[in-house]
Amino acid sequence: MRQTLFYIPGELFGIPVFGFGLALALLCVGIAIAAARRFSKTKKIDEEIVSYLGLLTIGGSVLVFVVPNVVEPLHGFPIRGFGVFLLLAILAALGLLLRLAKNRNISSDTVFSLSLWSIVSGLIGARLFYVTEYWPGMRAFDSANNFLLWKTLFNVLNIVDGGIVVYGSIFGGMTGAILFMRLNRLPILPTLDIMAPALMLGIAIGRIGCLMNGCCFGGPCELPWAITFPEGSPAHIHQVSEGETFYDGLKLEERDGRVVIRAIQPGSNAEQAGIEPGMVLKVVAGMIGHEPQGWWILNELNASEALGRIHFLRRANPQGNLRFDVYTDLDRKSEKSFFVGPTPSVVLPVHPTQMYSSFGAACICGILLFLGRLAFFRQRDGLVFAAFLFLYSMGRFYIETIRTDEGSFLGTSLTVSQNVCVVVFLVAVVLSMLILHYGRKR
Repeated sequence: MRQTLFYIPGELFGIPVFGFGLALALLCVGIAIAAARRFSKTKKIDEEIVSYLGLLTIGGSVLVFVVPNVVEPLHGFPIRGFGVFLLLAILAALGLLLRLAKNRNISSDTVFSLSLWSIVSGLIGARLFYVTEYWPGMRAFDSANNFLLWKTLFNVLNIVDGGIVVYGSIFGGMTGAILFMRLNRLPILPTLDIMAPALMLGIAIGRIGCLMNGCCFGGPCELPWAITFPEGSPAHIHQVSEGETFYDGLKLEERDGRVVIRAIQPGSNAEQAGIEPGMVLKVVAGMIGHEPQGWWILNELNASEALGRIHFLRRANPQGNLRFDVYTDLDRKSEKSFFVGPTPSVVLPVHPTQMYSSFGAACICGILLFLGRLAFFRQRDGLVFAAFLFLYSMGRFYIETIRTDEGSFLGTSLTVSQNVCVVVFLVAVVLSMLILHYGRKR
């Protein structure tokens, strides 16, 4: 896990890089060159040039309104491991798609335009799926528990730190791609056939970004290839919230809408400070000297969110004290404050489900490429795409049995992704039957 690889300075030679700065200027120049090149060929403003303008609008908005909020004052703009591998995934998928499209006599210009539509709509779909699934964690509040609209909007748009769902990217990307195909009179099923292996190659590389980010983790295991994530990682926070291990000497649980201290780690600073099991957390604050800083009101938070905020305060003051204001009884009548120093936490090793997913996607990519060479599949448009739906839904369903970062959905005992897998599998069955019965043989 390495969430941040390096930083881009916020200024170069006294000129701002982000906002209305150098990055926006370079984007404008690049789009202008691409649009001029296209116009010199077509002598008209076609859909591709319009798509360039859409990219300028979206990219410019991100550079002006989103990126400046991500810049860290002392370091600059963080280049995240997740974002780097997401970019590599897009480039690799594009490269494979260009090669496969050449065999179908689809021009490179058309492939670039199709990819642009797919990438933008795919990212939007992936983010919307994530925001919908994890909406409570997107909302922002101030110290008085007032809802912060602009901060919440920033959290929704902040894709740089991760937070996308692969199924959302597939649905969004396919929607944008099919719309582009209809507008440009491209054959839909044959084009989906060449997009499927490219998509799987992108997922194979993108999942390495999940490993860098620490998300999409598996459950605890003792296998030789198990991975131990660092203290404060999403996997660790999840283990603590599930009561599998301690964080900062504490185990928390939710009880009647309150965050209650369930257990204290023996020998920890929390135990030495006098905190006892059964106390209810009211407020946690970071300390600078003798003054509290960064108050977090824990009312209406769940145990996972409370641990995440404690971790945030601990990162800001790793060797100092945190102030815990607690109710010493469940009736919230008696209050007491404790000043607690840091306690090293034990993180349990887990299944590297990110690499399972990456390896599985690479295998599916290879299988689809092989199937695409067989006469039976080449003669039936859409059958390779149907095979992709079959293989990915089955593989993802299995991976979800190992992952522990998602809970059950609507009382089905299955995660959101597993429910989607069932639907996708059924769609694959219907599509295959239609292709085999009505499909055109070439």
